[in-house]
Amino acid sequence: MLGSPVWRGAPTYAFCAGLLAGGTAMCLLLLVLGALLRAPLPGWGRVAIVAGWYLVLLARELGVLRFRLPENRRLVPETVFRLGRLIGPFQFGLEMGTGARTYLPTGLPYALAVAVALVASPVAAAVAGLGFGLGRSLMLLANLGYDKEGGWDVQWQAYHRQIAAALIVAFTATLAVAVLIAVNWIR
Repeated sequence: MLGSPVWRGAPTYAFCAGLLAGGTAMCLLLLVLGALLRAPLPGWGRVAIVAGWYLVLLARELGVLRFRLPENRRLVPETVFRLGRLIGPFQFGLEMGTGARTYLPTGLPYALAVAVALVASPVAAAVAGLGFGLGRSLMLLANLGYDKEGGWDVQWQAYHRQIAAALIVAFTATLAVAVLIAVNWIR
């Protein structure tokens, strides 16, 4: 659907803007909600929860543990188009950016959510949200660059394990640096 000619050009950019806005809004909301959890927990306890949750999710990513994480498994509703060529895609991007309407092929966003809630600064939360939205935007833009014959899906099937491994390594390194920075701020 997003590969249709209707979604080329300005609607695509409106959708991507919605992804960025939604990701940022969700991470800032997580930061505010996390303030309730931060109050009774010492700094080391928050870091321990982030690390422990990440290790559980890492075991899930590697197939050691098997459990489902909550996600919305609905497809794009036709009501997205009722708001017009730009506002409709922006609204849908906003919803996807918050995670309210999306499939999640990995559990890494759940690790990000806990890290933002428990150890992120306001700036780090905003950057994390923008990063989530940017990552989703890049997926869309890359997908639109492929031919109509399922090239994106063929490439995904061929390289999904390598992509997943690279994402796990990159996310682990980024999370480690972010937590180390947060630990210094917590002291």
